[in-house]
Amino acid sequence: MTPPKLSKRFYLPELDGLRFFAFLLVFIHHHPLISKVPIVSNLHSYGWIGVDLFFCLSAFLFAKLLIAEHQKTNTINLKRFYIRRFFRIWPVYFLFTAVAISIFISSTDVTTNLSLRILGLFTFTDNIFTAINHYNPIPFVAHLWTIAYEEQFYLLIPFLILLLVKVSTRMRFICFFISMLLLTLIRTYFILDEIPHPAIWVLPITHFESIAFGIVLGFGGFTFLKKLGKPEILGLIGILLFCVICYIPNITETTYWLNVTYPLVGLSTTFVLFAVLESKILQDFFSKKTLVFLGKRSYGLYLYHFVGNWVGWQLVGYFKIENTSALIISFTISFFVTIIISVISYRFVETPFLKLKKNFEVIASRPV
Repeated sequence: MTPPKLSKRFYLPELDGLRFFAFLLVFIHHHPLISKVPIVSNLHSYGWIGVDLFFCLSAFLFAKLLIAEHQKTNTINLKRFYIRRFFRIWPVYFLFTAVAISIFISSTDVTTNLSLRILGLFTFTDNIFTAINHYNPIPFVAHLWTIAYEEQFYLLIPFLILLLVKVSTRMRFICFFISMLLLTLIRTYFILDEIPHPAIWVLPITHFESIAFGIVLGFGGFTFLKKLGKPEILGLIGILLFCVICYIPNITETTYWLNVTYPLVGLSTTFVLFAVLESKILQDFFSKKTLVFLGKRSYGLYLYHFVGNWVGWQLVGYFKIENTSALIISFTISFFVTIIISVISYRFVETPFLKLKKNFEVIASRPV
């Protein structure tokens, strides 16, 4: 686990392409079309793995960038790190959340419970409220627990990297092993106590493997995989692990299988990411202009896809389309509406703040 040094700029366009596929899995999970298609129907039931692919990607990139910053400056500038996160996440998130809440409360009486859910959205603690009282009932925002999850992760990672870069490889392995053991024990307690879904799914202390393995990958901890075969084979193994997961009880069931599912999810996403990082064939595929273009807008795609789904179903209902045609047409409309909203958002909302974010980079990363 000795982190390699980086060049002056660190940008891997193929990871933007992979981000788009992470979004696509989530989109398929939240639309019923694929559930009606034989053979690939499990993509709908288990498409939530796209969230873990996002987590793994984020953890890997933050680890690489913060390690590079430490190599360059012998420290990690916490102020600059949090300002960068502010400009990347907060403006479009709060705009979207404020609009969604405003539309909702204009036609609904706000109860104490709803006030708490609104508070959770504005304080990035909605995943905690979701663990206690199920997904957020306010339209279009139920998936925003993932943003809260990642913001909590952002609070920790610079301190974690700063600690790990100063210790030996052996000590990193010990820290990783102890952390995984303790967190697995916490998850096992949740399972023993029969705490219902989605508590384990939405909390970083019980759903952690993809983040943890992404950090290890950033430290070069999976380099040994190169000896096991071509990276394309490793990517295939990652996909096969996903297939295995599809035959294990889903995460909606609180059983001991969760202590199998989550590690397999972490390995599956990490193997796929590792394969894309190491394979020239996969790099060329995921670096195609269209995939990179969409991947750079994946934050918006993820943020707005419930709105896109709503528009698709509204139009299908308005034109009284039924049966399989309704599924296909709503999926198509939802997909393209989501893309259109995301492109507009990226151009007029995200881009100005991303340009400001550039002023606080220590290691130059993805161009706007």
